[in-house]
Amino acid sequence: MTEAHTSRVLALAVAGPVVIATLMVSVFSGLEILGRTPSAIGPVHNIAEAAAMGAASEVLRLLEVGEDPNRVWPVRRDIISSTITRVTGLEAAVWSHHREMVEILDRRRTIVDEQTRQHLVCLASDVGVPEIVDYLSPGRDPDCGHGQAIDIVLERSRHSLPDALR
Repeated sequence: MTEAHTSRVLALAVAGPVVIATLMVSVFSGLEILGRTPSAIGPVHNIAEAAAMGAASEVLRLLEVGEDPNRVWPVRRDIISSTITRVTGLEAAVWSHHREMVEILDRRRTIVDEQTRQHLVCLASDVGVPEIVDYLSPGRDPDCGHGQAIDIVLERSRHSLPDALR
């Protein structure tokens, strides 16, 4: 090999990774600017997603514009789990494991009846969040069949979602 050829090979070996890394950063930056966030979930689509992500300020904003936390909402598969894709905002708040999120919704009087409260107690018990069980049912043991509340949500989630929400 000649000295000139060796110099070119060495220059490519040194410059190649730098050029590739620069291109990758440019593509990533361009996607971010266009609103396609490859490294993040992105903005929430509804009150259930906001509650599941523990975004209290977004939950309050969505309540103010009239979103109903008792309505069943589609939730992207990467928010709660790949099998839980249709939940109420209240159920999503339980899944967030943040007692404060449930308290915010309760203080706004969104837990409309005892049947809803009992379902949330059972769901909190099923997903293992005793502090939410204690908050929703102080001083009482939950009267729940093991796994029944999760089964309700799973059955509802078995219906497929449009591709845009996956």
